[in-house]
Amino acid sequence: MLELQLRLLSSWWAAGEAIRQRAADARSDERGEVTATTAIIVLLVAAAIAAGAVIATKITSNANSVPSP
Repeated sequence: MLELQLRLLSSWWAAGEAIRQRAADARSDERGEVTATTAIIVLLVAAAIAAGAVIATKITSNANSVPSP
């Protein structure tokens, strides 16, 4: 009976270690993905701000060129 209990406990520890290792591997893989995704988002936000500035400049110049009545 003791031998069976020791085998079960050993298997339980091995399974727990495997789960912890998989979780650690998944976290390390996600870190690179988050960094790449963050960089792409930063570039898209910068492009949106630049586009907004160009549009605002064009609207302002058109508004200034309208003659007053």
